[in-house]
Amino acid sequence: MKRVFFYALALLLVLQGTIFTAAYAQEKKYYFFRPLDYGSEAMFQPIGVLMNGGLDVLQSYQSSAHARDIQWNIGATSVWRSVISPGYYVSRYGWNKFLKQEVFPTSLDIAKAQWAPNYTLHLVGGGMEYRKLSEWYDYHSFPIPFVFGALTTMGYHFINELIENGPGIHGNTDAIADFCIFDPLGIVLFSFNNVSEYFSSTFGLNDWSPQPSLSFMPLSYRNFGHSFVMRYPVTESKRTSIFLFLGKSTLLGVSLKSDHENAFSFGAGATQTGVWEVDQTNGIGTNSIHVGAACGVFYDRDNSLLASLLISEYYLERIRLNIYPGVIFASSFSPGLFFSLGTSGTYAAGITMQISPVGIGLYSPH
Repeated sequence: MKRVFFYALALLLVLQGTIFTAAYAQEKKYYFFRPLDYGSEAMFQPIGVLMNGGLDVLQSYQSSAHARDIQWNIGATSVWRSVISPGYYVSRYGWNKFLKQEVFPTSLDIAKAQWAPNYTLHLVGGGMEYRKLSEWYDYHSFPIPFVFGALTTMGYHFINELIENGPGIHGNTDAIADFCIFDPLGIVLFSFNNVSEYFSSTFGLNDWSPQPSLSFMPLSYRNFGHSFVMRYPVTESKRTSIFLFLGKSTLLGVSLKSDHENAFSFGAGATQTGVWEVDQTNGIGTNSIHVGAACGVFYDRDNSLLASLLISEYYLERIRLNIYPGVIFASSFSPGLFFSLGTSGTYAAGITMQISPVGIGLYSPH
């Protein structure tokens, strides 16, 4: 089974490379990456994606953000064993249960809808992130950019899965669905130009993640998360669009353009406030989420997020404000700022700059 896994991975890279190279030979065009000096686009680079995408699940599990508290070795071992022997662990879990809950959209019951984030955050979001990273690597003259894009994308997914694995070494069918099915499919899908063109031009799909930062004593992660935006114009002038924000919070609303470049978006919906175990089958758990209300206001220029304010029932971040570089003044040294406030006066704050992949923050538990 391990040999089959590595053969499949090699075949995926060859297939993806063939598609990507053929597409670039026809027309070298960037569908998602833009070298802007303001907003979320100015902060986009691989290290930030690894932090935002890899650490995102810490918020859902209400886990410690201290680097020393993450069970890196245990989680990595568990996930690795699962993804190189998927047939064994899926058989123990039950193929029918795996296909119904992880692969095919057969239920809207939140306890059985593990498939939902697989389609939105892994297939579509992860596929777009792969293409955008590949374009970033190409813009910065890296050789074989699609390989670097795929490795970075699979890298942040692996970090995400090892954190989500939780304590103990055990089978992880969620990691199998994500890492062996939806993540590779997203990479192949967005290697096609027409798919990237469709999601870029029709829906304005983009990465609107916050500005990842570090605090010290002890070393901890702050202001991380993985978020995507989609907008579909509903007027002929395209000044009004349906707005969808995806990530830890799922918000639906409206986006209004004030001019050709600037837009304000408003959304309301739900956010993840915690995780609970639905059941266990042969030692392999099935998890679902607790949800609470959330809403947000966003300001962007040319689909590069300049500022966002999220208000939610998540106890660690009742309020989260992000102001990106380029808002305070127009310069490559323009700082970005973030602030979050939780219950009982818990807060985090920090500063970022586009010349650095991560910002510097501070945290007060009271």
